[in-house]
Amino acid sequence: MRIAIVGPGSMGLLFACRLAQAGADVFLLDYKSERAEAITAQGVVIEDDSGSQTVKVQATADPAELASADLALVCVKAYRTAEVANLLARHLPQGARAMTVQNGAGNVEILAEALGPQRVLGGITSEGANILGPGHVRHAGRGLTHVGPMDGAPDEFCTQVNDLLIKAGFDSSLAEGVQNLIWTKLVINVGINPLTAILDVPNGQLVEAEASARLMELAVAEAVAVGKAKDVRFLHEDMLAAVQDVSRRTAKNVSSMRADVLAKRQTEVEFINGIICRAGAEANVPTPVNEALTLMVKAIEDKNRQ
Repeated sequence: MRIAIVGPGSMGLLFACRLAQAGADVFLLDYKSERAEAITAQGVVIEDDSGSQTVKVQATADPAELASADLALVCVKAYRTAEVANLLARHLPQGARAMTVQNGAGNVEILAEALGPQRVLGGITSEGANILGPGHVRHAGRGLTHVGPMDGAPDEFCTQVNDLLIKAGFDSSLAEGVQNLIWTKLVINVGINPLTAILDVPNGQLVEAEASARLMELAVAEAVAVGKAKDVRFLHEDMLAAVQDVSRRTAKNVSSMRADVLAKRQTEVEFINGIICRAGAEANVPTPVNEALTLMVKAIEDKNRQ
């Protein structure tokens, strides 16, 4: 199976490195030709608690290379999903599939609209990764990964993808019901990302202080209530405990939203806490804490643009 990793951010680099180390046929698709050329020439540096190593990974800025892929692993920011979906529709072979491991909700639907639901897989991961520079990533915390089709039970293709992830060292398993996967990851993001961005702390500190732990609890409770109103079956019976566990597992990690704020980039808050607010309004479920967190992150974005 030939795998295209779409997006050379922290998760894209992490998956590219680990899959390449396991012997998978993988390449990165970037939108910057100079960075793609540098990654191909120099490799990707990956760090973890055991040290640092350089992994040879091919990279390209030519979307026509997608024609050689069997799987496109989409790792871009949620606000770029529609752009990537259009590229995949033009260049990905008919027999190939796309899989999202992105933050937020709505990505699967955008991909399905472009490719058809039968060609889309949903994935979630609580692996922690921080990008330290172009082609340089730190694997900051181990987590769980789940893979499933958009509709129905996992098929042979899903099984092959899951087996590859396990071979690459990910704690991965198959799951049925992609919305259950996505909403499980969404609730984890809801409880961690905005608070780390607002408070400017690593993930683990959220559960160490009473006030931030309480804010996490309130935000998660709202998100779970909205999910249940949408008939979501979460992968964990106690979602607050699951969020707290991810916070501890990735204690030193800089969340993607905090990294965006620090770099003065646009965040994905509208696709995370904002989604909870909009879905809550549709289901008549109050979400005042998530609304406040969304507005605070957006206020930081406004300040950073000044």
